[in-house]
Amino acid sequence: MSRGATRAAVLAVALALVAPACTKGDAPPPKQVVETRFLDRLSGAIKAVNDARGRLATDGNVLGAAAQALDDVDEVAVNGDRAAARKRRPAAAKAVQAAAPIARRLNDHVRAYERAVAALDAAEAPGLTREQLAALGDAVQAGRGEVTELKRYAAAVASAWPRYEKLDADQKLWVARASNGWYRTQNESAGAYVVLTERQRLATARRTFATADARRVGTARTTAATYDRVRAVLASLLP
Repeated sequence: MSRGATRAAVLAVALALVAPACTKGDAPPPKQVVETRFLDRLSGAIKAVNDARGRLATDGNVLGAAAQALDDVDEVAVNGDRAAARKRRPAAAKAVQAAAPIARRLNDHVRAYERAVAALDAAEAPGLTREQLAALGDAVQAGRGEVTELKRYAAAVASAWPRYEKLDADQKLWVARASNGWYRTQNESAGAYVVLTERQRLATARRTFATADARRVGTARTTAATYDRVRAVLASLLP
């Protein structure tokens, strides 16, 4: 069946008879009106899921980039290499500046995705085939699973991110001191950096963030595969 024919067949179940107000004399015959609003709502619900999910993917990328940029500075600063640290610091400072507001609003974005998945679950879908209904159910289930993982990720960010922000401040302070002759040798500079950055707490934050981020990415890939399959099943219905 062609795309147009399939759409027409699905819409046929939503035909409504609308009778105009009666007047004296011959009344015109009732008109058939095709109700397409349910498809518009379904399409809107799917778009809302995709938009919310895309925003969270961007959030994760920005946070990950900031963590990596700080780690790049740390890699050389821990050896007391002031010149290399100064070279890498601008990129780290810029990345942290971009990530800071995202870390604060991450929970809001997760809740928005959760609401979008709930709205998709509640969207009217009269006339869909069993396959199409099953696909929508799979999408909702996958979305809910991803929301659960994203809540864990947001909790990990809330736990780890203050330590990354402290690392950013520590690096800025250390570079300023190293540039102003606070440390007599590179070894002394390295030792000062190690003490300043509280290595054990930093290592804990790194593990927390890295584990949560890996789980987020893995779940995102699985969810994307489900959404791609659902999109293919519903392709004949949605614009």
